[in-house]
Amino acid sequence: MFEKLEIIGSSNSQKEKFSKAANNLLNHCFILKKKEDTRLDYIFIKDNRDQFALVFDLLGYDIRIDEDIGLISILNRNGTGRLQFTKFESIMFLILKLLYLEKRNDLSTNGDNVTVTIQEIRDKYNVLKLKNKQKLDKNSERQIIALFKRYNLIKNLSADITQGDTRIEIYPSIMIAIPNEGITHLYESVKDRLTEYEGGEDDADTDEETE
Repeated sequence: MFEKLEIIGSSNSQKEKFSKAANNLLNHCFILKKKEDTRLDYIFIKDNRDQFALVFDLLGYDIRIDEDIGLISILNRNGTGRLQFTKFESIMFLILKLLYLEKRNDLSTNGDNVTVTIQEIRDKYNVLKLKNKQKLDKNSERQIIALFKRYNLIKNLSADITQGDTRIEIYPSIMIAIPNEGITHLYESVKDRLTEYEGGEDDADTDEETE
């Protein structure tokens, strides 16, 4: 495939770097410049953006490179290949978005280093008045943190995530699922989505698509 497309030359090391970066992008959805284990992939993809765009185009994906926040993502043009969240996972995802927006607004930062505590996440969840509300215990917290870490949305800054004061860094990739609109509108939009869950119209823990 590499030889036919002539995208990165004949060096085996270059081919290995290309394969590694491409698979990481496909498997984890986001590549961040600031994240230690994805920084080299970010630089390699950015420096070879045309070649990556060509290969991913054949797979039906568009590559997005946002150098302002150091983020690379992919979008499937056919609307397939999207991660399916359960209702509970969707709620936790929206809570993280809401906390990210609140923290970024409060700190007047560009979102590079937004951190929250496990207790803040618990507090947001506990005030929701949901029918058939799933218990947010330590096991479900571990599963949620592991899920969102896998897709480079967050990182726990302490090994033990069962403690209320454990800090979680939320990456700007959390915002990619929301269109590029004003911060105030985004904040209200996420709150409205959570309010819909509070309404209890859909009691089943059904799968939902993230954008």
